[in-house]
Order: sequence, then C-alpha cells, then structure tokens
Amino acid sequence: MLRPLLPALRSGLADLLAEQDAHDGHLQVVVATGDDLTRSLPDGTHPPAVPVGAAEARTALPAKLRPLGGPDLRGGAARLLGAVGDELAARDEADRPERVVVLLVGEGAVGDTSAVRERIVHQQSTYAWEFVLVDVTTGTIPAAAGARAAASGENRGEGGDAAVAVAERPAGDGAERFGVPVTATITAGPGAAGVTAALSAASAFVTRARDGRSHEPVDGFSDDERAAAGVPDTRPGWRRLLRLA
Repeated sequence: MLRPLLPALRSGLADLLAEQDAHDGHLQVVVATGDDLTRSLPDGTHPPAVPVGAAEARTALPAKLRPLGGPDLRGGAARLLGAVGDELAARDEADRPERVVVLLVGEGAVGDTSAVRERIVHQQSTYAWEFVLVDVTTGTIPAAAGARAAASGENRGEGGDAAVAVAERPAGDGAERFGVPVTATITAGPGAAGVTAALSAASAFVTRARDGRSHEPVDGFSDDERAAAGVPDTRPGWRRLLRLA
C-alpha cells in the first residue's frame, strides 16, 4: 500500500537525520527493518541493535525502506524497543543518553496493542523516553502494509550522546495509538507532500525533545503542522488503483 509513498518516506527521513545530525551533541542511529525484526540468529536470538552515525544511516535508507513482508507496527515496535533497551543497558552509565525519542512511521496498528502499549508506557514513565507517531494513510481500505519506525534520541548537552532508532512495519487504520499521546501523533497523507510535511514536523518535535529535560512535556504538533500533513492524493485514479507513484 505504501509503495507510492516510498520516495517521500526515504527523502523525508533522510532530511530528518540530516537536521538532527546538525543539532548540538553526538547523534547515534539504530536502523531496523522488517527483515531485521523477523530474522533470528542461529542460537534463536534476534539481531542486536547496532548504533551507527547519521551519515551511515542515511546511506542505508534507500535499501532499507522498501516494500517487505514482516511484523506489523505492534510487533516491530516491541522488538525495536527491546533491542534498543538492551543495547543501552549494556553501556556504562556515563555512555547512555539522557533521553531517547522514538519516532514510529507507518500505517497505525490495529487489534490487540496491549503488549506494546505497556512497554511504551513503561519506557515513558521509567526512562523518560519520548514517543511520536507519524501515522501514514494511503486513503485505501485498512489492510496490513509496510512501514517504518524511527527512533531518535537526544543529546546530553556539550559533548553529549544521542540514540536514534528506525524500525519497519505496521498494519491498520491508526485507530489504536498504543500508548503514543494524541499530542505526539500526526496523520500524514495520503499525498506524498503530506508525508514530507509530517516528517518535517516530526523532526521539529525531535528537536524540541532534545532541547528539553527528562520528564518535561514536549510541545505537540500544531494545527498548522497537522493541516500541512493532511494533503490529498492527487494521482489519477488509475495510478492509485495500480498503486503507482
């Protein structure tokens, strides 16, 4: 379903990473796709979260963000949070970021979201992780579809540290927000320009989170940002039917 929006998703996420890389502090990124989230190692465990620099993450986006089978946003988000949490827990205290901002991008999950909701609420209340959801709508009947999730983290100030993650996969119409506050949720599309605008607004949200202190509320999306993200799909009907850009 999201195939026609892939160019906008790739470029929007690349711009987000470039903007965050220019922010004060040291940025680290964890890129996790649907393949990563479903693949098991020989010992039965899942691949660990591997932080990279923003430039390396941007280079990986074209190959990573493509239509794939894989877990929906519920399973993908839970797997991503576990992997990033394990990676941070293995660090020395001085090497951990003060905040982590998790950006989920894709068609919102439906169904039983209790497990990932509990995990998100726990990370919010215990570790002050911030969560933001860009809920991409294709303007079609809700169905399982590809997506991504990115997690962006905050600096620790001068010479500080940051952690960012990007995961992939969701399903549904976004009726369930699974713990992500309404103020931190924005609906994008179904036009590509709306996806671009939503990711630009998400980058601004991440910047506000990085500039704030732990457990301080982050200003949510403005009415103007929401209006800019809700752009109709202007492709001819036959192109929408064939899912062509």
